[in-house]
Amino acid sequence: MSIKLRTLDSLSHEIYERISQDKPYDKKLKIYSKEEIEFILSYFEKKEDYEKCNIIHTFMKNRFNHKSRFSK
Repeated sequence: MSIKLRTLDSLSHEIYERISQDKPYDKKLKIYSKEEIEFILSYFEKKEDYEKCNIIHTFMKNRFNHKSRFSK
């Protein structure tokens, strides 16, 4: 059994790359939860990477907008 350990930094960047490509799921097609995305957002805020924060925040606003019934 092969276990691949990832750092928080590599995981955060992977999630960011998928979100920036407008893919709300990981490589195994598991949808990112709101909590996961908020955690990544806070991670980039702590690193003061505000460009990525803006992209993630915009994604969250569109993804979890119940008024639009989750459509774009």
